[in-house]
Amino acid sequence: MAVIKPFRAIRYNMDKSQNRDAELTKIMAPPYDVISEEFQQELYLRHSNNVIRLILGKILPDDTDDSNRYTRAAAYFDKWQEDGTLVRDLAPSMYVYAQRYTLDSGHERERKGFIALTRVEDFDGGAVRPHERTLSGPKADRLNLMKHCKSNMSSIFSLYPESVELPPNERVMGVLESAVKGEPLVNVVGDDGVTNMVWKVDDAATIEKVVEAMSEKGLFIADGHHRYETAINYRNYMREQTENPTGDEPFNFVMMYFTSMRDDGLDIFPTHRVVRGLEGFDGAALLEDCKEYFDLEKVEFDDSGEPVARAEFMKRLGDGVEGHTSFGLYLKGTNTYNILRLKDVKVMDELLGADLPEVYKNLDVTILHSLLLGKILGISQESQTRQENLQYVKSTDQAFELGRSAENQMVFIMNPTTVEQVRLVSEAELLMPQKSTYFYPKILSGLTINPLW
Repeated sequence: MAVIKPFRAIRYNMDKSQNRDAELTKIMAPPYDVISEEFQQELYLRHSNNVIRLILGKILPDDTDDSNRYTRAAAYFDKWQEDGTLVRDLAPSMYVYAQRYTLDSGHERERKGFIALTRVEDFDGGAVRPHERTLSGPKADRLNLMKHCKSNMSSIFSLYPESVELPPNERVMGVLESAVKGEPLVNVVGDDGVTNMVWKVDDAATIEKVVEAMSEKGLFIADGHHRYETAINYRNYMREQTENPTGDEPFNFVMMYFTSMRDDGLDIFPTHRVVRGLEGFDGAALLEDCKEYFDLEKVEFDDSGEPVARAEFMKRLGDGVEGHTSFGLYLKGTNTYNILRLKDVKVMDELLGADLPEVYKNLDVTILHSLLLGKILGISQESQTRQENLQYVKSTDQAFELGRSAENQMVFIMNPTTVEQVRLVSEAELLMPQKSTYFYPKILSGLTINPLW
C-alpha cells in the first residue's frame, strides 16, 4: 500500500511582498503540458520570476548540449534560491490544497486534497496504478529537466479510495483540516478562473495519523502519468549513480497531490477527437459501415438553427452517459449531428477477446479507438499513438469549430469517463487509450517544489 511522508517544500518567498496574492498570481502557471507556445511567451512577459522558466523554458535557435532549456532552468532555480526568491520550509509538512471553481452550468464546486511525498513504486504490483498510455517524448523531456534541477517542479495528481461510511472528521481530509490554522499561504486565481488556496500543516501528530491512514490505500494516477514514469526512470538512474543505496534516498520519493475518489468536487471532463488526413475518405460510406455496429440517432439543422440543434444534440448525447456506450460524430460539410450507440458489446469480445474485463470493453474511448478508428477507418494503433490523423481537444466549442475547418474531416464528441471506471480499469492493470480522462481543475504549478537532495 501507499508509503507517504511530509517534506520541506521549496516555495516562493512572499514575506517581502506588499501585495502577496497579486504577485503570486503573476508567477504561477498551469501544468507544462497544457501551455501553448503563445501562452508560454505571455507567461515569460508576465513576471521575471514566473515558474514557466523552470517547468517549460524556451527552446532557442542556438541551443547546444551545454546550453539549453534545461541548463537555463537549473540556473534560474539556483539563482532564485540564492537571492531568496525561493525559500525552503524548515519543518517537514503536508500542504492542504483547495480549488474553487464554477461549472458552465453555474454550479459552484470545491475540490480538496493535499500535497505530500509518496514512495516511487513500479507499476507491476506496486501501490501506484496508472490508467492511461504514455508517449516517450514527454518522458525524455521531463527526465532531462529532473536531472538538471534535481527536483520535482510540479505535483502528480492521484486518487485514493475512501469508505463512504467514515464520518467526515475521520476521513483523511477531515484529519488534515482540523490542523489548518489562519489564512492560506497561497490564495490566487489561475488563468482558468479557479481559485487556488494552500495551507501548511506541520503538526507531527496530525501527519502521523494521515501517514497511517494512507498506508492502507492504493493510489490511482489521475493526471501526470508521464511525470510519474519519469520519477521511476530518475530513481533507476540515481540508483546506478549511488553506492549501496538504502531505498530511503530522496530520489525514491515523488511529490504528489492526493484527493479522495469520493470528494464532492472531483470532476472528469471529456476529451474530443478531431480526425484529418484520411486518404479517399467518404463520409457517407462511413455512416453506412457504422450501421452494422451502431444505432444512429440524427439531429439535423440548417445554418440558422445550428445553435438549437447543437444544444439538443449535446443533451441527447449526455443522456447516454449512464450506459456509457455512445459518442457523437459530426462530418464536415453536413448539416447533421450523429449519435452512435453500440448495438451489442459482443462485437468488442470478438475484437479484443473475451478475457478482457467488461468495464474496459464498454468504455466509449475503447469502442471509438478499437472499433471505429481501428476496424472501420483502418487507423492503426501505432498511427493513433503517434497522432498522425488525430487531434485531441478539451473544449467542446473548439471541437465543433475544428470539425468544420478545411484541414479536418470529422470530429467525435465524447462523454466523460467516470471515476469508478478509472478505478476498475486501474485495478485490472489495464491502460485506457490516450486522453481518456481530463480531470478538472488542473493543479497549479509553482505552489510547492520538492528538492531531491
